[in-house]
Amino acid sequence: IIGGKGAALSIRVIPLAGSVFKCLKLSQRSSVGESAIGVAADEILQICRAIGICGGTDQGKENISNLLRKINELTRSMDENGNIMIESPAMADGSGIFAVQSKTGEVYLTEVDEPTKRDAQRSSHNENMHGDDDLNHGTIEDDVNNEARTVYNIAYERILSAATGSKLPDVQATSTEMPQVSAEANEAAINVWKTRMLGSTVGGFLSAMRAGPLCEEPIRGVMVIIEAVEIALTENITEGEEGVSNFLLSKPLSGGLLVSAIRQGVRCALLTRPMRLIEGYLRLALHSSLAGLGPLYNILSKRRGRVETDTMVDGTDLLLIEALLPQAEAFGLTQELLLKSSGEVTAPEMVFSHYEVLDEDPFWIPSSLEEREDYGEIISSGDASTGVVKHKALAYLRKTRRRKGLIVDEDKLVKDGEKQRTMARKK
Repeated sequence: IIGGKGAALSIRVIPLAGSVFKCLKLSQRSSVGESAIGVAADEILQICRAIGICGGTDQGKENISNLLRKINELTRSMDENGNIMIESPAMADGSGIFAVQSKTGEVYLTEVDEPTKRDAQRSSHNENMHGDDDLNHGTIEDDVNNEARTVYNIAYERILSAATGSKLPDVQATSTEMPQVSAEANEAAINVWKTRMLGSTVGGFLSAMRAGPLCEEPIRGVMVIIEAVEIALTENITEGEEGVSNFLLSKPLSGGLLVSAIRQGVRCALLTRPMRLIEGYLRLALHSSLAGLGPLYNILSKRRGRVETDTMVDGTDLLLIEALLPQAEAFGLTQELLLKSSGEVTAPEMVFSHYEVLDEDPFWIPSSLEEREDYGEIISSGDASTGVVKHKALAYLRKTRRRKGLIVDEDKLVKDGEKQRTMARKK
């Protein structure tokens, strides 16, 4: 909801594979090779089904190229971290952009006349005065909430049908119906979206991708889909022989307001999906003797590292070892290697290698009996909303937030608070 209920956007996020992003970027510059299409063919078809683009049954190179072209036509922004913002097919052809004309100038609301409200309150008061204590009389606020909920459900079904391309199911006639708007109002809403809101929406998307909701770090591999938009408009009829009507925004929508609202909306949409942390990996190169292999492998396995190659150096009894190590686990590695191996391992040379997904849910909570036996109860192992303490993803999340001065839910939980703890005096 944007600008004091002056507009409303429907936003959805789906994961985007790096191979698909690479194909989309290459297709904008030149043709994509068959090898790249073959690697990302399945992911491209899945994304097209999620968007609502019919790709057919043929999975040849020509068909995949057409699907890439359609996705590029819907793309409105693309950053360097593998994130894309697109419009749904309904938004592209204008059928997903709706104008709302209401007396209050707001979206998703119904109008209740003051006389009707007073009559309903007076009727409810009279019935209560007659002593009908056994009856459950609803208040006018309940009626208004029910009507607003009905209007919201109708609007939601209309947006969902426009976004997915499906036919809207027949809705039985009710006392509350969506107000009908003219074609000129819808054209005015389309013009407002393209000229005044689209640029700020792109800015909000880029701002949300620069700082995610978990650690305020850049986000990678996400496709943001703008499903539909509703804009509250007010008709303004100019005086003259022939009345000319134009439509104006019911609520002021500034650029900064749109950027802030879209940024918060994208962050909330991301929290509705399973999220994972991405950590950097370092490539290590070091020499070790045969006597130092045992401590070396123990230290690397404890720090979640893995050895890639180990080859003998010609003319010596040393081995050249190349390994990968998470960047967060590299602190204090040299001192520990020299201490545990007694100088049998040289200081490693570390160079940044790549990013890799840490496949652990930061919000995982032990639920089964076996998990509780392994990780302990929630009251002694962590917080009920953020999982257990003995968890790498959660530990990295809390360390990063503490380093940045953000809120960290790691306050100590006091057990047995009624017990008195005093300092013993030793004489």
